[in-house]
Amino acid sequence: MHHAVRRKLTTIFCADVVGYSRMMGIDETGTLKRLKECRELIAAFIDRHRGRVVSWSGDAVLADFASVVEAVQCAVEIQRDLKARNDGKAEGERMEFRIGINLGDVMIEDHDIFGEGVNIAARLQSLAAPGGILISGSVHDQVKNKLSLGFNFMGHQTVKNIADQVPVFGIMHDGLPALAAAAGAGSLAPPSIGSAASAAPDARTVYASLVNRIGAGLIDAIAITIFSIAVGVVVVAEFGDIIEIDDPIIPIATERTIQSDLPSTEIAAGGLVVKTTQRSTVERSFFGIATQTVRRTHVELSIDPSAATSKRASDANDIAQLEARAQNGDVLIDPASGAELTRPRLTVLTIFAYFLLMTLSEGMLLRGSSLGKSLFGLRVRGAAGEPVTLTRAFVRNIAKLLSVGTLLIGLLMVLWTRRRQALHDMFADCVVVNATALAEARH
Repeated sequence: MHHAVRRKLTTIFCADVVGYSRMMGIDETGTLKRLKECRELIAAFIDRHRGRVVSWSGDAVLADFASVVEAVQCAVEIQRDLKARNDGKAEGERMEFRIGINLGDVMIEDHDIFGEGVNIAARLQSLAAPGGILISGSVHDQVKNKLSLGFNFMGHQTVKNIADQVPVFGIMHDGLPALAAAAGAGSLAPPSIGSAASAAPDARTVYASLVNRIGAGLIDAIAITIFSIAVGVVVVAEFGDIIEIDDPIIPIATERTIQSDLPSTEIAAGGLVVKTTQRSTVERSFFGIATQTVRRTHVELSIDPSAATSKRASDANDIAQLEARAQNGDVLIDPASGAELTRPRLTVLTIFAYFLLMTLSEGMLLRGSSLGKSLFGLRVRGAAGEPVTLTRAFVRNIAKLLSVGTLLIGLLMVLWTRRRQALHDMFADCVVVNATALAEARH
């Protein structure tokens, strides 16, 4: 009798054992015993989340769920439980599963399911790392705002006999084994620099450590400072004194005194203080490319020793005021007229350049990275694994002022937050991931 084929939209769950054939060849009896235990565990979780086991095939299980959220929660709980069972066991006694989940339309015949939706879930399962969970874009759309999990976008993957590529996301969860990235040849390759960060083993490798973040930050700061100095010197050489090259760049300049005024002497505080002021005109040369002229003031106070024993309060007050006003320093001047010039300082412009260049590199030019992050293999991503927009990169970098302004506590939050987020990451809803962790683990 012919049965009509029915169709339905469902969440397809595929899982299988990593290295099952190899384990059977080494210890057939023990492997079969452990497989039965894992089957019972998986079946119990599927039933608890109101799913249905469609079929068991050797080491593989196919199930479907009416709820996408329940399917993903079930997968995470299975991997957590399996990890707890595997911890402490010898490598040959561990049984690790990889899981793929897809939301799609399937055909139903005699309680079995077929079709493109099943093929995609099976493909995702084969690409997952040991202990890992890969989901399709359709699943991610349904759960990204409903579950407090990390998601890494892993690019678009080709599935056999399916024309369109499938967007793939890796779920980051604490059940992911520390060595899960050391996947076999069938595992998902790390994406190119233009795609999002790949899924990696766990928080120790997925999320950037504080040491790596500080190292990358220092490289970025040094590189941008050097760039700003070079640009500043060239600008002054070409356009004159439109900016002031100031500390901490002054020590690299060479100086020559153009003119020295005669020192002026003033007797103050009732004859207890002799104030000597020396002014000179100094030309600074920066690498022989640009020059700036400053008026240098040097003040010396010679205080009579009897001032220490003076009983008049006014004497002490007058001396304190003189010391406060006795300021040494340099003022930028026009070399022709000698008039004082008020110009933007290069240090202020360097700080502005830092925020501008970091925003542009993370949000547009380097797609979540920067010079320092590239050298350390780091990348900024949205909390759900999505690429960082220009706006989010701007918010993240401006919020660094808060991380620094809280006596660096905002930065040190990387040490204890679940996803290694600093305060500025939280403001922008971002994470910093180690984009090369998977590739390094394989090698």
